[in-house]
Amino acid sequence: MKAHLEHAPLSPWGRFFRQWQKDLKLWVLCMSFFLAYRAIFLLVFREQIDRKSSALTIAIAILNGMRFDSVISTFTILIPFGFSIAAGLTGNERRAERVRESMGMLFLVMSSFLCIISIGYFREFGEQFNHFLFGLIYDDLGAILLTIIKSYHVLRSAVVFFAVLAFGVWLMRRFLRSPLLTAGVQERIFPARTSRVTGTLLIVTLMFFGARGSFGSMPVRERHAGITADEFLNNTVLNPYTALRYAIAQQVKLSRTEGLSLYIPDRDLVEASRRAFATNDRYADLDQYMLRTASGPKGKPPRHIFYIVAESYSAWPMEERYASLHIADGLKGLAADGIAISPFVATSYGTMTSLNTLVTGLPDSDIRTNYRPSSRAMYPTSLSRIYKDMGYRVRFFYGGYLSWQRVGDFCRDQGFDEIYGGGHMGEWVSSNEWGVDDEHIFAFVREHVSDDTPSFNLILTTSFHPPYTVDVLSKGFPLQETRSSMPGVNLDEEDLTFLGHFWYADRCIERFSRAAISGLPRSLVVVTADHPGRRWLTENPDPGEKHLIPCVFYGPDVLQGIRPPGHMAGSHLDIIPTLVELTAPRGFRYHAMGKDLLNQAARSLAVGRNLLVEPSFLLDIAKTPRIVPLSGAAPDVSAAAVAEMKRYHDDLHGIAWWRIMKGPSLSPLPLPR
Repeated sequence: MKAHLEHAPLSPWGRFFRQWQKDLKLWVLCMSFFLAYRAIFLLVFREQIDRKSSALTIAIAILNGMRFDSVISTFTILIPFGFSIAAGLTGNERRAERVRESMGMLFLVMSSFLCIISIGYFREFGEQFNHFLFGLIYDDLGAILLTIIKSYHVLRSAVVFFAVLAFGVWLMRRFLRSPLLTAGVQERIFPARTSRVTGTLLIVTLMFFGARGSFGSMPVRERHAGITADEFLNNTVLNPYTALRYAIAQQVKLSRTEGLSLYIPDRDLVEASRRAFATNDRYADLDQYMLRTASGPKGKPPRHIFYIVAESYSAWPMEERYASLHIADGLKGLAADGIAISPFVATSYGTMTSLNTLVTGLPDSDIRTNYRPSSRAMYPTSLSRIYKDMGYRVRFFYGGYLSWQRVGDFCRDQGFDEIYGGGHMGEWVSSNEWGVDDEHIFAFVREHVSDDTPSFNLILTTSFHPPYTVDVLSKGFPLQETRSSMPGVNLDEEDLTFLGHFWYADRCIERFSRAAISGLPRSLVVVTADHPGRRWLTENPDPGEKHLIPCVFYGPDVLQGIRPPGHMAGSHLDIIPTLVELTAPRGFRYHAMGKDLLNQAARSLAVGRNLLVEPSFLLDIAKTPRIVPLSGAAPDVSAAAVAEMKRYHDDLHGIAWWRIMKGPSLSPLPLPR
């Protein structure tokens, strides 16, 4: 390394100041790196910028992001700054040079890696880093790595990483060779002790404010990211380090006692329960608030229920504007012959966290219910407990490994009588790392469900998950017709592979559903998704495309004569109470947090994760609450109504958090604080 140190004799303070100038240049280099990253990020995802956002709005987002960048850049130079002080005292400037270069290289390696990962992560999840990151801890790491290698251009990313790193190191070494000021200029500007004391105070002050990202009384915080009305631009404000830090802090807090306060700040669970369940009663047992009494079947009670949870199955292909694709004709046909609930949202954006709710009847609240000690016993809201009490045999069918996120053990702990995974289905020649193809799952279900005993069958499919490996052409997917089905939309090969797998999943669901009803007429099929898909045909999908999933009830005998409400909206939480009210005898007592979707008097509001839905709009509360119309103009919803809906969401999640983490007892009550 050529340090090009000036050899003019300098005072101890002069040596320190010479080295600090190079620290400052490293700070500028770090800030420039983040600025370049943010510019590339905006370029890659430019289609997602709101059309109402001006150049000034973009500039405001970038400048606001630099506040967060300043924090990381300042902490990067803290260690070199310490060695700059030591260089002034000892005269060993070469050591300060080596430490500074080492920290610069560490910054470049880590930042290049994180920024490349962040772009891919945003493409998949719509945020730089969030709670989905912790799936790496609980998920099948091998399957994830294989999926990444097959689907996400790892070689290209590796080339970009090493190219950025090589250029960054070369630039850093050239940039840090010399200080900003020569020794002579430095001595002329700071000739006396007074000026040097002033200079030192100024340096310390700049370091202090740089580490805070603010010249005001409050350091920069996560809430300061939402500075514009454009949600995408707000997502670009945090750099990957900061986004990762907030995601980790949130997960840690949720896992501790104070996690309750994220949902119910005053920690008054009794009042939250009274609000959520619309009662004036006060109980010391949380489960008392969830207790319901069935009204009696609305028609013929189903003898068999097939509850299909389709992997990543969004509702947008069922919309009329995508009808020419013909990839959702199967489910649309079932909906036409049954009952479709729309709009409908998931309680999570991950498979296992949604399955936790579907199995237990409790919102997962971002705490990984399947790994909590309380999940070793059935919750009173669990579907297996409720249906076993009614004399049903409860089964779980999953096309993947039962060891994945301990799903097999979790379902066993939750009371399922029979549990089957891909290993039981014996079709691993026709599979990928996530599971067997859907047709084999459904064939296995048909073989294992007979009319001997009433049954509840939960089926989790796997095929519509990258990497997409089903040979859909051999199954009859009309590739050429689909390619030309949407004039003006350029469908590339990746799009067609994606659409072909949606078509395949849809066809498997319809064929199974009609065969099940034909063979066992007093059956009911329910089809929904674990979460909405993360791929669309447009770079900037509307909120309905991003968030809505299907929910279809199909069973001609069971649903005969049942008239659904004129206005409906639902979520995963509502499916089990709806099924119970179709099945249970009058007076049957059960526990639930959702509502009966087919009850004419039921409230139409439904709760997802950071999302509430009414028939005409979504309320997105992930950051700043905002009303998003599902069609037409935005409805007139008062600020008070928005606050009440958000509180309802938070109450339900806080109640579930306490029930899963602490149990049913509210005595002694958690004290407000």
